[in-house]
Amino acid sequence: MRLVLAVIVIGALLILMTGAVSSLIESEETYTTRSIISEIESNAEQMSAKGTGSIVTLDVNVPSGVEITFGAIPDHENAWPSDAENYYFELNGKQTIGQSSAYYSNKALDSCFILDSGPHVLTLKSVRDQNGKIFITLCDKSQP
Repeated sequence: MRLVLAVIVIGALLILMTGAVSSLIESEETYTTRSIISEIESNAEQMSAKGTGSIVTLDVNVPSGVEITFGAIPDHENAWPSDAENYYFELNGKQTIGQSSAYYSNKALDSCFILDSGPHVLTLKSVRDQNGKIFITLCDKSQP
């Protein structure tokens, strides 16, 4: 009887530890993703304030299972440029939305920019669109 009780207690502890480790990993991925966004945000805000012509290159490594979108809100990616000052990331089906003082675009200046998991070499460039608004275009130099 004691052996059965010990096995049940040990099993319950293992289940609780697995949940705690999973939560810890998700917290680390969220922290890393927020750090990447913060680095891009701080550069983009400074570039926007200076006007056009600024270029910054960043090396980032987006955690596995994370997708970051700049210049859109979830399920409204086609509404660009009306949401160009927004960004969001998705992790394990949960979406976290943020707003910036900078406006984001892809290199072609016609849509939002999506950053998938993995290592990237990003080039941020401040440009002015035909309406005079300053955008920060993002380009992934690590992709062909």
